[in-house]
Amino acid sequence: MKLKTHPVNVAYLVVGLVFLGIAGSWALRTSGVVDNADTQWLVPAVLLVAGVVGLVAATARGLARGGDDDMTDTTGSITTDPYDDTTILEGEQR
Repeated sequence: MKLKTHPVNVAYLVVGLVFLGIAGSWALRTSGVVDNADTQWLVPAVLLVAGVVGLVAATARGLARGGDDDMTDTTGSITTDPYDDTTILEGEQR
């Protein structure tokens, strides 16, 4: 049985990590493991870790796509440069 997978939404991943980090820092502070003075570095550390994970996930997603972003122009030939379109838009006069 083959499982269907879907691509990871990086924004949802980062927001979830930020939420878990803030909830974890709150739990550590209320349980007495971390003092109030130590929360000065805990929340920024959570934001940094979530940002790094987001950058890694976005980079991995971009690398997984590879070079499959070839475009076909109006003549049917394949071009890799998206700005190499020389067609004239409708209604445009020369």
